[in-house]
Amino acid sequence: MAEILKEYLSWYRENDGFYHHLKDHDSILYTRFSPVYEVLNYLYENYKNQSIDEDIEKIMQVGLEYLYHQFFTCKVYLDQYFNQDFHQFLHYDRLVNFLLFVEDLRYELLEKQVNYDQNELDDLIDEVESMITQKKPVINQMNAYLDSRLSKIIDVSNHSFHSIIDIFVEIGETLGLEIDTDEEIMIGKDI
Repeated sequence: MAEILKEYLSWYRENDGFYHHLKDHDSILYTRFSPVYEVLNYLYENYKNQSIDEDIEKIMQVGLEYLYHQFFTCKVYLDQYFNQDFHQFLHYDRLVNFLLFVEDLRYELLEKQVNYDQNELDDLIDEVESMITQKKPVINQMNAYLDSRLSKIIDVSNHSFHSIIDIFVEIGETLGLEIDTDEEIMIGKDI
């Protein structure tokens, strides 16, 4: 078995329960992780007993690194701010999702060399993190509020962004997987 498949299996054994808790509770984080998770699981199941080519290895490597960092962030919040209380964590999953989204967006902005107000974005991140750490109430219109703030910080009118999640949705489609791609945080028409 290829080393990357062994690494995936180890990660899977450690994180599958957390992933399925998100799914069972209809968390936005489940929707976020699903494309990458489902593609990696499919590739593992189909290649575990054979050699893999460079393309499959690269997909596995990128996807596993992505999930590793994103799950690690979620688990840090779950442990440090919610004392392993999963249900309390779920009250703030939209905010955690937003922070993960911004992390992805920053990478895209850097890659595309898009100018944005970094101080304003840092202030918004601090505001969201403060809501989580201080367990402030999350308003129903939170996504609209965050979207509005991001739109003022980042001019997306002349740019299209293609996240890792988007790439894994496309890979999943190529593999014939049906992946739910509802995404609650959107800025501009191209993200």
